[in-house]
Amino acid sequence: MNEDKLEDGLRPFPDVYAAPARTNPFAIASLVLAFFATVLSIIFGHVALSQIKRTGERGRGLALAGLWISYLSVAALLAAIGVIWVITLNAQHAVATAAQGYGKGGATYAPAPYSYGSTPRPTYSAPPAGPVGVTQPLSSSPTSNADRAYCQNRGVLLWLAKSATYRGALCSINGAQTLISMASDVGGNITLPARAGTSSFSATGQDGTIYTYGEGTVSIVTGSKTFTEPTTLWQSGTSPSLSSPGDLGISTPISYPSCNDSPIVVYGTAWNDATNASEVEKLLAAHPGSSYLRTDLSCRNFRGPSTDNSGGADIYAVYGPASSTSSACQQIAGTSYYGRVLSNSREPGDNLLKCG
Repeated sequence: MNEDKLEDGLRPFPDVYAAPARTNPFAIASLVLAFFATVLSIIFGHVALSQIKRTGERGRGLALAGLWISYLSVAALLAAIGVIWVITLNAQHAVATAAQGYGKGGATYAPAPYSYGSTPRPTYSAPPAGPVGVTQPLSSSPTSNADRAYCQNRGVLLWLAKSATYRGALCSINGAQTLISMASDVGGNITLPARAGTSSFSATGQDGTIYTYGEGTVSIVTGSKTFTEPTTLWQSGTSPSLSSPGDLGISTPISYPSCNDSPIVVYGTAWNDATNASEVEKLLAAHPGSSYLRTDLSCRNFRGPSTDNSGGADIYAVYGPASSTSSACQQIAGTSYYGRVLSNSREPGDNLLKCG
């Protein structure tokens, strides 16, 4: 340096010029990654802002742009998940609606289309034709075990169809073709006038739901949803394989009691396929003179298998008759037994015998 200039009071020129501030690499990475690695972009963006604040580097705008793009991407993803969740929820609700009238859970049972309190039941007309091979019987009085089991002891079984979830019995009741349909996920049943044709039979509920049992498929159609399953059983009501529905093959045969509003005392139930026979035999031996039934092969007001009361397994009940309600209540008092009523006039699930 020129020492003369220092003596004259002049400041020397610096020997080295300061380099311009560089662009923060995390800021660049945040912007680039915002388009395909949102999480990393957000992390790098916040790291960049922290470093820029401390070092004075350039790139704050790049970091902010990366963060904005990334957070908007996250918001859009969450919105899409929400839309998908709502669509899935609505679809599940529509499937559940397809079982309208099947009844579920104690006091929440939906009324069957024929029962609206004091409102008179409407009159329907049903065509006489049935699926191939079916003729209308001269009498609607039940004569076989299949009639008693699938037509609730009030008609003649013409045809039986099943899928994984649904079971439909085409019955002749009071001279008219009638559908008794059951859903195994909710355990209730519904009775409707039937329309029968070649290789199918169907019915329409008062809410517009159409129940169709065909040789190839079973479908439930509501105003917003169609639920379809392959048919797993398509069989005439006179088939020999239906000679004793639900029988466990033990020394006491299964019963199909009359549904005449009479009381019974239930001693116990079983719903494990692997142990039903042994459990029922034990209960029968402990209560001489008792019988057993399967709830979905009994009266209308009995619930069948459902996901909430038996995990979808068939339910067997060992019971004894009672001459009156008071007699049944006396037998129940102080025990773990409970009373039921055998009825086709009550709604599904309304079978509890009230004592006192």
